[in-house]
Amino acid sequence: MKLYMSNMLKILLWVILVLPLAACGHENPESAGSVQPVSQSPDGSYSVTINNYDREGNPLAYTYRQVPERVIITHPGATELLLELGLEKHILATIAPYGAPPAAVAEQYAKLNILKARYVPTQEELLELQPDMIIGWAHNFCDSELGEVKTWQQRGVGTYILSSTLSKPSPTLENAVYPLILDIGNIFGVQDKAASYIKKCRERIEAVTAAVKGVSIRKTLIVLQAHGNGTFSLYGSQYLTDNMVAVAGGENLSKLPASFIGPERVLAFDPDYIVFVSYSGNAAEDIQDAAAVAQLRQSRELQSMRAIREGNIINIPFNVVNNGGGRAIEAIEKIARRLYPERFSLQQKGN
Repeated sequence: MKLYMSNMLKILLWVILVLPLAACGHENPESAGSVQPVSQSPDGSYSVTINNYDREGNPLAYTYRQVPERVIITHPGATELLLELGLEKHILATIAPYGAPPAAVAEQYAKLNILKARYVPTQEELLELQPDMIIGWAHNFCDSELGEVKTWQQRGVGTYILSSTLSKPSPTLENAVYPLILDIGNIFGVQDKAASYIKKCRERIEAVTAAVKGVSIRKTLIVLQAHGNGTFSLYGSQYLTDNMVAVAGGENLSKLPASFIGPERVLAFDPDYIVFVSYSGNAAEDIQDAAAVAQLRQSRELQSMRAIREGNIINIPFNVVNNGGGRAIEAIEKIARRLYPERFSLQQKGN
């Protein structure tokens, strides 16, 4: 199988992997997704203020005077989260998924209105649809794409940027994933569902950390994406994947991100495992593990790597790696089980 990626996907990957790093160097606020409690205004109406950001990571609060009913989402992970919380009736339109959605929401996702643009709608399309809220990637909120956050808010349209897409140091489950779920719960008045969702996520993570606790020598990894034509990207500490690897009991050797690099930069590392970020190009399905391993093994530039020779390749689809929501838990579990299968066997026996 040839390593291939369309020009459109390369553009998508460039804006995801490169543009966030080139954004203005503002420090990330200490707390993400903080919220003022839902309150009743003097006339008894709904009111909730959410502390979010502009595209550069500057804190920006917005007060919702009513529950959004015409939401446009340009991040598939956020779409999946709203579906998980039973909010499909609030979604006016979204983009097609980057890969197979979770089975629990796949049917609902297929019924949603899909925007004309494959990745980023034009401002003209958005204005025509008349949303009351836009949720998306940080770097897309600029004049040449979705438009600026403050411009939309001045029009009375709420905006929400996923914290995991900001150019910031060390996004984690605690400062990026859980606050997202909490904020969506508060905005849409489904706090109980959001709290239950977070509780289940935390329980799954507790099971992973209990299993890998006491590992004396952590397995080393790199998080690698192949773009074809001998070019690759490495996910560093500015991406949520770094925390995902750490929670799973691994050590990411590539702390500095490197986008669209040659094989010599990848060969500088000798990891025990490679987390391979695969992409199928099909909104309905992901590349399966065996096919992903075969794909990477056929990369002649990297065949000398120990992890590839030994088949120590962990396939995590692109749409899961960049989900920014609850599917991060799914990836952590998979990575941990591949790194330390014996510990999970003992855990199962203990139960």
